[in-house]
Amino acid sequence: MPKEDKYIIWPCYIDSAISKNNGRKISKGKAVLKPSIEEIINAAKKLGFNAVVEEKKYPRLWIDQTKRIVIPKVSKKRDLLIKISEEIIKARQKSK
Repeated sequence: MPKEDKYIIWPCYIDSAISKNNGRKISKGKAVLKPSIEEIINAAKKLGFNAVVEEKKYPRLWIDQTKRIVIPKVSKKRDLLIKISEEIIKARQKSK
């Protein structure tokens, strides 16, 4: 998949514990606390996306062991992040 045909999603993009300066891309009110890679993948699959996990470190938080998710481009990235966050919130509420 060429670079311009995909979005890179790092967990910190939707993590409410991360500041905007450290990489959060959506508002704190729409973000989730410490989303896992599995939660993001499951949310992406529920939304109909073929998500691929890559073993990479986020440059701003390089000390943390993390991975990233690659998703084909469809809409605006911010809208996609909000939808993924909403799906994670729904999944967490169901598991309670």
